[in-house]
Amino acid sequence: MQLLATLVRAIDRFNATVGRAVACIILIMIAVVIFEVVMRYGFRAPTQWANELTTYIFAGYIFLGAGYTLLYRDHVNMDVVYASLSRRTRAVLDVLTAGFAFLYCYILVSTGWEAAWGAFLSGRTTGTDWNPPLYPALVLLPIGAGLLLLQLFAKFVRDLFCAVTGRELVEDGEAP
Repeated sequence: MQLLATLVRAIDRFNATVGRAVACIILIMIAVVIFEVVMRYGFRAPTQWANELTTYIFAGYIFLGAGYTLLYRDHVNMDVVYASLSRRTRAVLDVLTAGFAFLYCYILVSTGWEAAWGAFLSGRTTGTDWNPPLYPALVLLPIGAGLLLLQLFAKFVRDLFCAVTGRELVEDGEAP
């Protein structure tokens, strides 16, 4: 059990660190948007790249923050019913439905990787006026899904332990 608790804590710390780093990306996105607004309305010289770069940055923010979001249980839940259940009952439900989440992450990782690798090999670009390569944005999907998959594993181990024993594997005070 100690080994599993250590592994869960390590995954939690990793996703917490990645999440905090990814949170800083929003500052870059804000700077790009401000730059575009100043160029467009202050100098009447809009850029060809700012709107598309903002989309790329936001995609990275969303994809790479998925594991962090799961760590802090901020994904959408049906809280009206779920929150009224005991911790052990929620853990049992989460264990029973974890297979769907694992399958979803597997599909995101495998198809995302295929799409990113295909775009890299073909040299595919966005086809816009700026026309950057597409693979840097596409590779964020399998990386983010991989981070989510890691955190999903940690959550599954926690939930399975709680469902079987009725106790927490890692206490709440031990979160990163």
